[in-house]
Amino acid sequence: MKKKVMLLSCVLIFVLLVPAFAASDPFSTFPEALGVQVGRLAGIGLSYQKWNGDDGYQVAVGAMYHPLMNDGHDILNYNIGFEYMRSMYSDDFAKWLSGRLYIFAGINHRGYKETVVNPVSYDYEAGDFHLEFGAGGGIGVEAVFFEHFAIATEMAYVLYYSPLELALQDRFILDLIPQVSVRYRFN
Repeated sequence: MKKKVMLLSCVLIFVLLVPAFAASDPFSTFPEALGVQVGRLAGIGLSYQKWNGDDGYQVAVGAMYHPLMNDGHDILNYNIGFEYMRSMYSDDFAKWLSGRLYIFAGINHRGYKETVVNPVSYDYEAGDFHLEFGAGGGIGVEAVFFEHFAIATEMAYVLYYSPLELALQDRFILDLIPQVSVRYRFN
């Protein structure tokens, strides 16, 4: 009888304590995330991200409108970005810290009506409207703290196309850009 009670006690302790010391995988436990994204490929604005195993995607949308053109802000500036992500490596480093290394490819659309300074009166005036399309890819690292708070940094090569530019050499730009996001992971 004593052996059965002792065996049952050990099993109960094991069942109760092992989950307390085991790190959970926040990418599968909390596959969705909301937050903010800042990047010319991923987009600048509110962001949604979702992982399904090793594959994920994110979308970011932002818009600003300043009709008074105070302080030189562009009158209108909007963008939308989409990225497909593929996980290369992920690990739980501690109960409170997880990380993921991934590669990604993305597309972006941006439009803005710039504000320019009048050279005579030094007042702000409406300038030209610009359209921009971008496509590129790169690598990213996401760190997740306490299973929910995620910070990601990315570096991407992006080819931009601006169809409204008059000179052909001004229509295409190749750039290396950093991107960052802060999100809250949930299920």
